[in-house]
Amino acid sequence: MTVTLDCLRKQNAETSNAIISHFASNSSFLRLSDAEGLQIRQRDAEDSEKLQKGIDLALEKGVLSKDFVPEPYIKVDVLGKSAEDVANEILDHVAKNSGSSKVIVLVGLSGTGKGTTVAMLRKKLEGGGPIVTWSNGNIFRSLTLLA
Repeated sequence: MTVTLDCLRKQNAETSNAIISHFASNSSFLRLSDAEGLQIRQRDAEDSEKLQKGIDLALEKGVLSKDFVPEPYIKVDVLGKSAEDVANEILDHVAKNSGSSKVIVLVGLSGTGKGTTVAMLRKKLEGGGPIVTWSNGNIFRSLTLLA
């Protein structure tokens, strides 16, 4: 994949993949990548702790049922895929494995395309039936702490 002006203007997964491919053997880029990755994982670990506090409080106050058992996660490898590819994979799974109502939860490290994928899912699902509500961990964390 070549880094071109047209590729950079897209500002999407194709752009990211082209840049990563271009700099894959550059030692400075690899050091920067490692440092950034470490910071992301640290921030995500801190967010996880805060979210758990909110969940625990919601359980204690009865906002969430203590008997709730979530369904197992379905892993989707997003590496090198566009948001549309990932959204299609998710929707294909949902279509094959769901009843009348659907809840999709995206979990992953910061910067892995969850927000972009949600935007693509919203675009694909708009006008397709009942009202769809969207949220994210930050909003959920805030609401559970206010409960």
